[in-house]
Amino acid sequence: MFHANQDDLDTSEPTPVVESAARWARVTFVVLFVMNLLDYTDRWVLSAVMEDLQRDFKLSDYKGGLLATFFLVSYSLISPIMGWLGDRTRRTWLLGLGVGIWSLATVGTGLARDYGHLALARSFLGIGEATYGVLAPAILMDLFSRDKRARVMSGFYLAMPIGGALGIGLGGWIAHKYGWRVSFFVVGAPGLLAALAALILPEPVRGASEGVDPKRLKEHEKAGASKEDYVDLMVNSSYTYSVFGMAMYTFAIGGLALWLPKFLTFTRHMDPVRSKFILGLITAGAAIVGMSAGGWLADRLAKTNPKALFLVPGVAMLASIPFILVAIFSTAPTTIYVGIFMAEMLMFINTGPCNAVIANVVAPNMRAASFAVAIFAVHVLGDIWSPPLMGFISDLCGDPDTMATPIGKLLLSIGAVPVVGENGGRPQNMVAGLLVVVPAVFLSACVLLAGARHLPREMALMLAKLKAAPKTTGVDLE
Repeated sequence: MFHANQDDLDTSEPTPVVESAARWARVTFVVLFVMNLLDYTDRWVLSAVMEDLQRDFKLSDYKGGLLATFFLVSYSLISPIMGWLGDRTRRTWLLGLGVGIWSLATVGTGLARDYGHLALARSFLGIGEATYGVLAPAILMDLFSRDKRARVMSGFYLAMPIGGALGIGLGGWIAHKYGWRVSFFVVGAPGLLAALAALILPEPVRGASEGVDPKRLKEHEKAGASKEDYVDLMVNSSYTYSVFGMAMYTFAIGGLALWLPKFLTFTRHMDPVRSKFILGLITAGAAIVGMSAGGWLADRLAKTNPKALFLVPGVAMLASIPFILVAIFSTAPTTIYVGIFMAEMLMFINTGPCNAVIANVVAPNMRAASFAVAIFAVHVLGDIWSPPLMGFISDLCGDPDTMATPIGKLLLSIGAVPVVGENGGRPQNMVAGLLVVVPAVFLSACVLLAGARHLPREMALMLAKLKAAPKTTGVDLE
């Protein structure tokens, strides 16, 4: 199958390609991290102002949840296109385009005059963010070697919850002081500067961090991925287990992120500004602890047992379930906050290791496409459904007729009690809606633990393919 002797291509000395990549690695990481921070701030400001939008546009929980779905549908559909382009064109220029589009879309959300305008703006947000979400991880994997990737990806994705915390905390404060429209203007504008920064980043050679002869890397880059390579990706067990495990995690965390602010204020009757601020701090703290610990522990254990990239997040997801239940069913604010922190911290552990798995088993000349397919699958199977589903269940289980059924009585017996809205508004049952995340988290844990057995073999196979001549060129290096 291969055209080259693998041993002949091993190098102990850094190549010029690797040295060049190393010089720019940290700078590029910082720039991409800031972009990611702005990305998630823009995305999650919606959660902070959801109640304001529902009031102004007279939206049910179901229609409010659909606003997240509109974003995720466009995000998922555009990702494969950007993945294909990202494996064939200059990625940094595409990044600038994507960051600019999502920033304009965020500002546009603040200009919306009806529900249709909101849906359109959130859809364009997805188009812009798909570009960034696909290309940035692929660039980072070309700059950092295997033994650092779980930590690098954990560090990179720290921007996700920190940005979410800023979106919820800062967005909620701005909305309280100046109105919800101003929140979108303030968080959207800085992205236009980030778009310009993307244009000056250097473009690393695909695979520069793999320790492979640079001539061979350029051959693979020029040849690109074949149709057979894409078919092989779909039957790559480590890749598919990682993606499906992240999909179930994303289902849970996406739904919780959107509805927890309302749960705290509507169901547990906490002060809206204070609770959102505390929730933002909790989310940021949980992310820093969880992602840092997950990346460090997975990289450390993977030195002797590569399966740790699956085992660490799998165990953490399983351990988060009791804390999710504590957060949902407790009525004491301190206990609720502790439950949320522990649940989120354990769930965030998966981010770095699972993305490192993808990078370690996929050839560099198709990593953008692999991250694109992963994004598509993660959201189509995950948080496209969870926000509207949780909103739908909240509406449904607020209905007295539903709660009179056997399932309704069971929910009542465990504490999932409907709450009547202000001024006698329609009852809603956010506790019942949030319970949807529990089976998703359990399934994620099972999938990740089951995937561990495939990883060592598929990591070795990817590196062997990269050291061999691409089949499209048939060239052998001496």
